[in-house]
Amino acid sequence: MSLPDPKTIANVPAGLMSGHLTAAFAEAFSIGSWSCDLVSGELDLHSAVLDARNVPRKLYTVREDITPSMKQLRGWLETCAEGDATTVSFTLRDDPVAARVFCTGREGNTVTGLVQDCTADTLNEESDQRFRMALMGAAHGIAMVGLDGSWLQMNDALCRMLDYSKAELRNLTFQDITFPDDLESDLDLLHECIEGRRDGYQMEKRYIRKDGEIIWAHLAVAVLRAENGEPLYFISQIQDISAQKQAESDLVAARDAAKRASEAKSSFLASMSHEIRTPMTGVMGMLDMLQESGVSGDQLELIRTARSSAEMLLSIINDVLDMAKLEAGRVEIAKTDFHAETLLRNVCDMMAARAEAKGLSFNAVLPMSTRHWLKGDPDRISQILFNLIGNAVKFTDTGEVSLAAETRSTDDGLDLILHVSDTGHGIPADKIDLIFKEFEQANDEDARRKDGTGLGLAIVSRLVDAMGGTIGVKSQPGRGSVFSVRLPLVAGHAPAEAAPAPPQPHLQDEPEGSAAEPSGPLTVLVVEDNPVNRKVIGSVLSIAGIESVYAFDGAEALEAVKEKTFDVVFMDVMMPVMDGLTATRAMRQRGYKGPILGLTANAMAHHREACFEAGMDDHIAKPFRPADILKALKTHSEKHAAN
Repeated sequence: MSLPDPKTIANVPAGLMSGHLTAAFAEAFSIGSWSCDLVSGELDLHSAVLDARNVPRKLYTVREDITPSMKQLRGWLETCAEGDATTVSFTLRDDPVAARVFCTGREGNTVTGLVQDCTADTLNEESDQRFRMALMGAAHGIAMVGLDGSWLQMNDALCRMLDYSKAELRNLTFQDITFPDDLESDLDLLHECIEGRRDGYQMEKRYIRKDGEIIWAHLAVAVLRAENGEPLYFISQIQDISAQKQAESDLVAARDAAKRASEAKSSFLASMSHEIRTPMTGVMGMLDMLQESGVSGDQLELIRTARSSAEMLLSIINDVLDMAKLEAGRVEIAKTDFHAETLLRNVCDMMAARAEAKGLSFNAVLPMSTRHWLKGDPDRISQILFNLIGNAVKFTDTGEVSLAAETRSTDDGLDLILHVSDTGHGIPADKIDLIFKEFEQANDEDARRKDGTGLGLAIVSRLVDAMGGTIGVKSQPGRGSVFSVRLPLVAGHAPAEAAPAPPQPHLQDEPEGSAAEPSGPLTVLVVEDNPVNRKVIGSVLSIAGIESVYAFDGAEALEAVKEKTFDVVFMDVMMPVMDGLTATRAMRQRGYKGPILGLTANAMAHHREACFEAGMDDHIAKPFRPADILKALKTHSEKHAAN
């Protein structure tokens, strides 16, 4: 039987709460009584039930060595009024005892009341013995904790974990050895248990060992309640997870280090791209100008050889940058409409010339099924084909190279199937797995003879994987190879204004001459810090009859547009004093409305996006051809004039 509701007792007139009434309550509810002298701190107990639990009849609440539970009880005794009640838990002879204490009155320094044992009485001697064996034999810490946080009972594993003896722990609370930053969240959850809003909780927290070392622990707490729902004490299971936390910390540190290394590599590659592409612009631009200057046949052949070598160097740079972007996950696969047969014919037209120049036959089999509009990334599909066919041409000395393509209907859309075959050297069976790895080639000696980075097939493999497709190869040494690619796509749509016939292949470069030149005289500002690139752009513009004004950095460009109105501005991105992005923003803020065309050797997609975000109208990657400059000039000058 439990104590009556304290509010009910509180409604009894104080005068009626005399000695005989107290005795009546004690007899009716099988409870004991108590009295406390606040001056001496002596608490006298009169309870047969507590006697049976070996609780001394006289307790002391003011001694220096009292437990935290007694300190809590002492504080309550000093302030309690008639009708107040509290639950106290403490340990006597290693047994946790919980009691409900009720104040019936106070007179001077004497406080009196009722007490009822509410320790859980569900364990018989046999089960209690099993419980104690499990408690003491557990590999991780287990403790009974009082409502005030005092350690009532604990096992040896917990003492070893915290480096305290049992006697030392009983003079402490869990608050005393909890790392300060973790205490508030622990107490909040504990109070929710006391208030009945939860029956337990779990958390990760830190404890301070006796030697000062900080350890991480996983804490699982359950509250034990009396039959009337009052909380008695807590059972806490504490597992040392310091090693796990250290492993997690090491993993995070390794991840951060890898991220920093990746960022450093990307930054290095971007910087190298800029540093290499900038002089390449001058080399290729000057070769183009020299080729158009009316040189003799032998000199023209030398120029073409130099131009071919420059293009090979640029191809290697592009391969390295593509690989870096794929490794960093920065390549986004576009979803645009394209006509499959047109794309395939464009690639075949360009690769056929390369094959024929080597004396090889080039065949393309493009059945009716390729005459579909598809949705995907036509640039990346073209890149895959250029790499596969380019490799086939490179490693085939005699015979033929062919492309066979088709589309097949699937439950989810359409598969674009590509087969690139050759009659080349073939690949040994033990080398097939290597050819899709970075910087690996099936025959190193042959690769050196043929030139290349060993990145082409690795890029193809990653692009195919990024599009959710598959790639495979069948090969016989001395007889040739067949590379097969499957790309899952969906049906696309022809543009509304498109004619029924598929669009015709477009040229890679606009022909130089009147078709690509602007329609009228223009005033052009060229902002470029590199003198060779200024000369290349100036020479290209002079061919179109345009006199250019030059600025060497962004600050000079701002001064130039103050003094004169320009139809078009060519703006280098990376310059000293003031870079092109900053200068573009400043020009837009000052009201310049004309086209600003970015020139940058940084070829990654986010560099292009940065140009548009700054207010540029276009982005021309270095190295550029004369046709690139003239085409951009014509397009944007006419668009600006129309507006």
